[in-house]
Amino acid sequence: MRALRFAITLLAFLTALNAEVSHARHLYLSFVTHNEENEPYNNYNYYILRRNLIVQLAQYVVQNNAVWNFQSDWKFLQYVSVFDTGSVVSNTNGKNLIRWLTEDMGIYCDPHAHETQYNYADVAYLHQQLGITPTKVVGGFIYNQVIGGNNWENLEQGIYGRVYTNYFWKPDILWGGGTPLHVNDPQNYGMWKPQSMANYYVHDSTKNLTLVGNGCTNKIFDTTAVTTALNKVRNLINAYETGLIPDTGYYTSNVFMSIGQLSNMQVNKMKQFIDTVNIYVSQGRIKWKNIQGMHSTWNTDFGRKPFWLQCAQLPVNYSILNITAMTEGLYDPVHNAANARDTFRVYLRNASPPYAPVDSAKNVSDSTTLTAAFAMQNAPGGNYYIVIKHRNGLETWSRAGGVTLSPGATLNYDFTTSSSQAYGNNLILKGIRYMLYSGDVDGDGVIDSDDLSIIDNDAFNSAEGYTDSDLNGDYIVDGADLLIADNNAYDFVGLISP
Repeated sequence: MRALRFAITLLAFLTALNAEVSHARHLYLSFVTHNEENEPYNNYNYYILRRNLIVQLAQYVVQNNAVWNFQSDWKFLQYVSVFDTGSVVSNTNGKNLIRWLTEDMGIYCDPHAHETQYNYADVAYLHQQLGITPTKVVGGFIYNQVIGGNNWENLEQGIYGRVYTNYFWKPDILWGGGTPLHVNDPQNYGMWKPQSMANYYVHDSTKNLTLVGNGCTNKIFDTTAVTTALNKVRNLINAYETGLIPDTGYYTSNVFMSIGQLSNMQVNKMKQFIDTVNIYVSQGRIKWKNIQGMHSTWNTDFGRKPFWLQCAQLPVNYSILNITAMTEGLYDPVHNAANARDTFRVYLRNASPPYAPVDSAKNVSDSTTLTAAFAMQNAPGGNYYIVIKHRNGLETWSRAGGVTLSPGATLNYDFTTSSSQAYGNNLILKGIRYMLYSGDVDGDGVIDSDDLSIIDNDAFNSAEGYTDSDLNGDYIVDGADLLIADNNAYDFVGLISP
């Protein structure tokens, strides 16, 4: 019997651990650039200007732990071999730019081809001639049309060069699917193996080529405000953290720049972008990952599970409530933290009679900050009561008079700072913070003998695991839980609302 109880308790712990893991971040960001075939890299001054900016930017990327997929068509590569001699290579350790980026900086240099003259195998060969092993990334392709006799389906089994006819190249990864002139490009987060051009969104596990989604188009030009590019990253983070998109999804995205347009202004903007993104990285909310790393993670950590979410499916019109609250049973005042993460539901109700519900959302509160973000998609701007519910916590309303919510804005509300943060001061002081009352197991708005009976029966039957009657989050229903509810029942604790 003791072994069985231990096994049940262990199972409960692992269930809780899995709940934590399910909220681990699957948000990945890469930095991608293109060198196009129509750019005048045969002009020495044009080339050298951009080469020096590339070196400067590469050093910043590496020093700040970002990543870069440097994708080039044939012309740039040919003129690397022509111009990278003598004093030109003094700032790249005596190596041509492609070798230096790859060997010294750890930046991946991928083939990119418009295939008007040189096909993908030719471009891969030019990378090899510059002293590196070509990656297996198709750095841009037309996803639904045959152009000049070429299409990405031909790459599935590998191809021989059109110019270098003896050279064979077989890629593994598709990236950046588009359309001619980039009209109505597909914009997808995620990863899967497209079956064909006709069935692009059908996953076929028998295929070799895996598509790495590039997310919502996010480009930095001289005219781009850095906040515009950053807001696309923030939108993804917010949608994920507020439960607007599946937390089991694999979200791959990028920020893009054209090397042909590279200027000091663009370099500085990219530096600003990296600096801000690294704040989110330090918070564990997003990860820098190059395209190859995304592919590897999908294979090893994500079980090759196909997933895609189109950019158009990413909600953008919503308000966010950052709510700080916890139940007294789960709160540990010694460590000023919760014993476990748990789910809360928040409602917005009109601040005037009959206080009709307008919107709701649920999310998991962080055990350290006691805060969760709730996305409200339906509530217009106005005055509302915030109502918070928990599986065994007493329903609690925000302070008298309600709070003002602006459309698309973020509102922070902390129930733990004062009893007056709740309508009727309906909070209990525990340590230095105010908590929701625990013990309303049946959710009827009052903590009474009915709740005590449920807890008592579960304790008698040695109930374990994630149960409503476990008030303190130790996954065992016992006298400790009963004591919490009994104290509140003795004090006739119940819902107070307008």
